[in-house]
Formats: sequence, structure tokens, C-alpha cells
Amino acid sequence: MTDKHAMELKQALVAVFATAASMGIDIDELSEQAASDLADEEAGWLDQFKPGAVHEIRYCRDMVKGFDLVDH
Repeated sequence: MTDKHAMELKQALVAVFATAASMGIDIDELSEQAASDLADEEAGWLDQFKPGAVHEIRYCRDMVKGFDLVDH
């Protein structure tokens, strides 16, 4: 995956969280449930990417919430 593709995917996730928030969905609950579901899945060789995926979920959620991301 190229850096460009990774950034496009991150932007897409931010858009999903922003849309969910604008619809009144609790994005904290959404992101924690997504992380939990991800941890419970058996994904074979993709399991090695779960910790990074959970980090990206939380990072993109925080971008939508406007948190200071310098320390992340």
C-alpha cells in the first residue's frame, strides 16, 4: 500500500466518523465497539495489523473530536 493510499483510507475513516457524529451517533462508543469487534475476529495473517488498526480508529475519532493530536 502506498502512503497516498494509506492517507486516502485515513481520510475516509475520518469522514465516516464525522458523518456518524453529525447523525447523533456516539463516536466514542462506535470506535470502542469497532476496536472490540476487531480484537474478537480471527483474521489469520492480518491479525498482526490489529494493534495498528485500533490505533488508527482512535486517532481518526480524535481528529473528528478536535483533540490535540501532537502527543499521539
